[in-house]
Amino acid sequence: MITLENLPSLKIEVDNRNLDENSLFIAIVGLRFNPLEHLDTVVESGCKFVMCEIQYRELTRDFSNQIDFIFVEDITKSIQELAFKVANQFKDRGGKIIAISGSNGKTTTKEMLYHILDHTFPGETICTQKNNNNHLGVPFSLFQISTKTKFAIIELGSNHPGEIEVLCKIANPDLGVTTNIGATHLEFFDNLENVYKEEATLGHYAVTFFKNDDDPYLKNFNSQNKLLSFGQNGTHFKFLFPSLDSVSVNGKIIKNSNITGKHNLINLALAFSMANFLLPEQVDTLLKAASSFMPTANRSQWLDWKDKKVFLDAYNANPSSMKVAVEGFIDKVDDTEKALLILGDMNELGDNAAKFHESLGKYLGENFPKSRKVFIGNRAQEYAMGYQGDCDCFGSVQEASNRLNTIVQQVDYLFIKGSRSLQLETILDI
Repeated sequence: MITLENLPSLKIEVDNRNLDENSLFIAIVGLRFNPLEHLDTVVESGCKFVMCEIQYRELTRDFSNQIDFIFVEDITKSIQELAFKVANQFKDRGGKIIAISGSNGKTTTKEMLYHILDHTFPGETICTQKNNNNHLGVPFSLFQISTKTKFAIIELGSNHPGEIEVLCKIANPDLGVTTNIGATHLEFFDNLENVYKEEATLGHYAVTFFKNDDDPYLKNFNSQNKLLSFGQNGTHFKFLFPSLDSVSVNGKIIKNSNITGKHNLINLALAFSMANFLLPEQVDTLLKAASSFMPTANRSQWLDWKDKKVFLDAYNANPSSMKVAVEGFIDKVDDTEKALLILGDMNELGDNAAKFHESLGKYLGENFPKSRKVFIGNRAQEYAMGYQGDCDCFGSVQEASNRLNTIVQQVDYLFIKGSRSLQLETILDI
């Protein structure tokens, strides 16, 4: 009888469209789709092993002669146990697991680090795909590991206390970093101190932890594990900024004009520093790779649109990420009077959401009064209340489309940023 304990080495899949004869299919029954009702597809693929919850055993009887079923009580718990096994087997053969948590920049840092490592050893690095950074996403990320994988970059996300610890126990990381502490998911954490306690949990699990000495919370972090400090105040990896498109790490210059803002130069310097720690003999190759990084769709991305230069970051937003993104955008604009700032709602800020939006509006009015402003979403009026200047407010992109068509003809630069639910990238379809 096949169990999780004696399972042969197989490619683990959760999508029945990707199966072959070397696969273990984990059949997760959802509200809209039950893969156990389509086991004929599994048989046709050549897959011989399926894991599912024992409560669905009756659905498997007609296929018991063609498929070896592994029945478990709790599919989520079993997925996590299997991922833990995969992680430890990977580490036993010399693989390195790098975990990234933090309020801002963790996905960008993950993508930068992946780019650098994959450039150095093509095809030998895997990383979290899409937003798979929770109690199921982390196992799914680890399931990408193959026999040729050397590095696994795993993003850890949390919106409730205790989640980072669960993910750390699954991934068992060799190297980790908490990028920074900011106002995210405050509806569940209440304040920044609780955000810090949650995100920095990684530092107690990673064998080596990169500590942000520029962050007012993380600079005081302490652990029995090995700590390496980074940042402008860092002692192990010191960052300096000789120009708007370059960063120095311990005297090594990375120049990259594809990214925008000091915050992204920090992310790039951090990714390079972690790669340099892992591969100290490859420094020249790592520098070249870091210099060639380009942002992915909807993330700090510059686009040409209707003869305009557009900065698009429609993936997520919170007060700190919004501020640094606006600052980075303005640094690249020749004439702020020819710039249009389009800001969408910042979600998941808890009871103080109105205050955060009003405060950011005030910040824009005090620091960037000459640029045009458009606020979109349920919080648009709160932005405007803080801004106290000429601006336009709309409940949605669709509602804003006619007015935006007129405004964009009067500017040369567009800044677009907001939480994912607003789908602000659709502005470019008007």
